[in-house]
Amino acid sequence: MMRDIIDETLPDTCNILGESLTSDGQGGVTSTWGVTAGTIACRLDSVAKQNQGLTLVGESVRPEREYTLSLPYNTAIAPGDRVEIGAYTFTTTSVNEGISWEAVKRATLRIYSRDAVAVGYGIVGSSYIEV
Repeated sequence: MMRDIIDETLPDTCNILGESLTSDGQGGVTSTWGVTAGTIACRLDSVAKQNQGLTLVGESVRPEREYTLSLPYNTAIAPGDRVEIGAYTFTTTSVNEGISWEAVKRATLRIYSRDAVAVGYGIVGSSYIEV
């Protein structure tokens, strides 16, 4: 019953991406990211935290933003995975494993900004976030 109620509070969808490493034939590896689970119901919430770190985005130093992603309880996601929601990509930093009542899966995310050059506000599904 709890899981059914929580499922009704997940208004958006996301894709979970996993990393695959393949040999480059010269002793190194090539990293590629692919969808491991697609079109999953989710909700993204901004987390207010004290003593947040700073990150370089484009040529600006900005506070690091953290987000909580809520997913169905049986979603396969791990730290290091990436999550696509709309036009934004996030990196998973932690997942709530081993909790007493597994009614919802929660992951902590940070915006993946290696290629980002603009900072501003954006709409991610039904969430308004600062990136």
